[in-house]
Amino acid sequence: MNDKVNVFGPIKGTGHIMGRMTDHLRGVLHGMAVLALICGIGGVSAAIVLPTVALAQQSGANKGSRDAPSDPLEKFLHQYITHAGLPGGVVAIGYGEGRVRYAASGYASVRPETGMTDDRQFYIGSLTKMMTAVVTLQLASEQRIDLADPIGKYLPDEYQGRIANADRATIRDLLRNSSGIPDYLDGEFFFELVGRDPQHGWRNVELLPLIADRDAYFAPGKSYAASNSNFILLGVMIEAVEGADIKAVFNRRIFEPARMRDTSFGRYPRPALLARGFDDANGDGQLEDVTDYDVGDQLADGGVISTAEDMVKFARALFVDGVLLGPNALERATTDTAFTGEGSYGYGLMIGSSDWGPVWGHDGIYFGYSAEFSWFPEQETVVVFLSNGRALNEVPSVTSMLMTGLFGDPQ
Repeated sequence: MNDKVNVFGPIKGTGHIMGRMTDHLRGVLHGMAVLALICGIGGVSAAIVLPTVALAQQSGANKGSRDAPSDPLEKFLHQYITHAGLPGGVVAIGYGEGRVRYAASGYASVRPETGMTDDRQFYIGSLTKMMTAVVTLQLASEQRIDLADPIGKYLPDEYQGRIANADRATIRDLLRNSSGIPDYLDGEFFFELVGRDPQHGWRNVELLPLIADRDAYFAPGKSYAASNSNFILLGVMIEAVEGADIKAVFNRRIFEPARMRDTSFGRYPRPALLARGFDDANGDGQLEDVTDYDVGDQLADGGVISTAEDMVKFARALFVDGVLLGPNALERATTDTAFTGEGSYGYGLMIGSSDWGPVWGHDGIYFGYSAEFSWFPEQETVVVFLSNGRALNEVPSVTSMLMTGLFGDPQ
């Protein structure tokens, strides 16, 4: 399975690694995850022994409790975030017939101390790329753009000839991360700008100077390299074609049709439902509250905030109900792929295989937040995990630890 989909690959913490999960502990947690879902779905009773942990736990179903969680899925999540060193998190499992299971654990904030609930919002980071790809494919279906167009066609005049490969790299190349256009996040310059102006309100077009006048990674279509610049440029294209800012476009084309009522781009003041984000900002192995830093609130590569419930709605609108894309566009998005070395990348989607069949999705990182989104088309099941931190310890992904419990032993 492609570990970039965060199904089998570990999630690596940022800054200093404070410790590593042992093989024994991984086995314990994996077995616990399997047992948890079997208990939750099949009604089998079993005792699960929990070690004493420091974090308080609260769920949407039990908002007032500070006792050890009783729901098996919550027990698993409680263990997971503790050993990962995460402040808190929410997991949602959505099934094809419409049923959804939720669990929440940890803290949504620490000052004041507030338990996590399953209705909290999180930055979803690069899960935003799936949405940018959807809007791009909608415009192509309406024949307002052509996926064979070079991206340079949609750039402001002052950047013509200044962005490597823009005269040859097509929209299709950008969607597949096969453009060779350098990543604006390479180096520290963008983060220096953020440090000088933490609440700037960055727009896609404002990042063009950070992409311009740099060497290409490779010729368009010749290789694969994940580059956030690809989706920034798609954002510039979308805004130019639509004649509207990215927020209005996504509201009209994705959030409203999919009934994602608690999803938007980031903004100030921060929404009341947004879980406070924590990160190891200075590399000392400790988490600090970084919620008020704007590292991309209005950017097409990662600026969306959402809830676990709304991300399940997104999965259904995209993959089940056909609300967002028709079957031909979806098939192309998941089959016209670039080889990444460990899997494939389609149009804003990581495309992988597992012992249980194909899996499509994305992982996401934002300053103070992390996310997983995995859709299993054969089972019509989505797993969403949202956290208000980045793991300080190396741990497997939540999705990888739930698969046997969800689908049984592989055939």
